[in-house]
Amino acid sequence: MDLRKNSILKYISFTFFLLLLSANLHAQKLEIGKTFKGKCSYYGKKFSGRRTASGERLNNRDFTCAHKFFPFGTMIEVENPITKQWVVVRVNDRGPFTKGRVLDLSYEAAKTVGLLQKGIMNVNAKVVGIDGEIMLFRDGSTEDNFQELFAKDSMQVIVPYLPETSVKKKKN
Repeated sequence: MDLRKNSILKYISFTFFLLLLSANLHAQKLEIGKTFKGKCSYYGKKFSGRRTASGERLNNRDFTCAHKFFPFGTMIEVENPITKQWVVVRVNDRGPFTKGRVLDLSYEAAKTVGLLQKGIMNVNAKVVGIDGEIMLFRDGSTEDNFQELFAKDSMQVIVPYLPETSVKKKKN
């Protein structure tokens, strides 16, 4: 009888594992241009150097963030809706695990959008790339804008050439 119970428990555990795996794969599908809003917080300086869920160490000088389910390497444009300050961050961690929050930003990214003074604020966000590559550019963006933003990031971020119209705007 114990052998039968043990087999049933193994079967249930295995089925549950497969169910979780399939749900996780479904959740990781994302579309470029997807927008979302919500509360955002940031990592304090004391978290710098700790391992993130992706395996890399948190460097608060990088432009990175935590998101609950977007795949690691997803590029997200985060905007302060009041000041219109914005930054592009790369997902390298899981979280935030506080109800109602959508992102945790690195210290440097939070400083760029003016989050440090408030600690928590509402943000507008948009998925702009995957695998560390930015595919959707903000109006008026130039290649130099993004090189300036990611010069400090320890992970290589790929910025494809921008269309001619964006380059012309910069020169004028």
